[in-house]
Amino acid sequence: MELTKPKVLVYGSINIDDFYVVPHIVRSGETISSTSYTVSAGGKGANQSVALGRAGANVFHAGKIGKDGEWVRKIMENAGVDTTYIQVAEKEATGRAIIQLSEESHDNSIVLFPGTNHSVVIEEARHVLSNFGEGDWIVMQNEISSGGEIMRAAKERGMTICFNPSPMTADLPKQFPLHLVDYLLINEIEAQGLYSYLTSPKSDADSVTSSSHITASESFPVLEKVYEQISGIIITLGGDGLVARFRINEEDEKMKEFRMGIVKGNVVNTTGAGDTFSGYFVANLVRNQELNKRFSPEQLQDALLEASHAASLAVGKEGAMDSIPIKDDVDHAIRTKQKMD
Repeated sequence: MELTKPKVLVYGSINIDDFYVVPHIVRSGETISSTSYTVSAGGKGANQSVALGRAGANVFHAGKIGKDGEWVRKIMENAGVDTTYIQVAEKEATGRAIIQLSEESHDNSIVLFPGTNHSVVIEEARHVLSNFGEGDWIVMQNEISSGGEIMRAAKERGMTICFNPSPMTADLPKQFPLHLVDYLLINEIEAQGLYSYLTSPKSDADSVTSSSHITASESFPVLEKVYEQISGIIITLGGDGLVARFRINEEDEKMKEFRMGIVKGNVVNTTGAGDTFSGYFVANLVRNQELNKRFSPEQLQDALLEASHAASLAVGKEGAMDSIPIKDDVDHAIRTKQKMD
């Protein structure tokens, strides 16, 4: 009897990205000229869906676009994403991202206009979620409305939750039931923000603020204690790679730590790297999933390795969604690296 392939639902944002290449990220009160301008498909949710699709996952995207975003849906479909659950608003505009790309540092700065992303309601989401259940995954970010309610509804259906809390807004820990999350993917700044929120006196914990002196290693014990049912926490460290902790067995009091350095490559644009990592990481785990059984250290290491190589290929190209590699190219990069080692 053939087992049903697990489904991955990305409930997230779809944006139209306006890219401006600038000498450096503009400062307050400063006016600078852009050396180039391009328009492309984006949104953290859409990017992660495309990464999952190009990694070979059985991925569905749910969200909203305006009529101006129909071309983005086509790109997602061509990447292997099922767009059945994308709604088209009659009067609202698709979300926008205004992105500055620095020629000096290759870093980026982003201004978001939510558009249709903030018109998602829980009643619509419950209808979508009725098509998913135990063994299926949901991947979420913080760029759509009703996110916390959707997360609760997904857990009620027995879905595995992977959450990337970006952008890290002041009220995020109050809006999202983070204790329901199975896999938390965050960067170092987001980890510092959660640490501050969780360790502040109740009277002061009204917002998330970054504690720049707190390291990832210091954040882990706090996150693990508060979110004691979590299966994995990954903290990306930019140029220093990543550190992750996973619960290998249900009864384990301590989580097993994994460290991985950055996969070196030519850096052109870092915009889509995090979304590429998230998509490939989940796709790898889903590919090796056995119902009601935890992943082995070897499987988790392999997922981190594949996701890291995918992200390294993404930063070598322009654009966000356009830069996400296909799985054959990721596999080739891994084999090449192994031969060199």
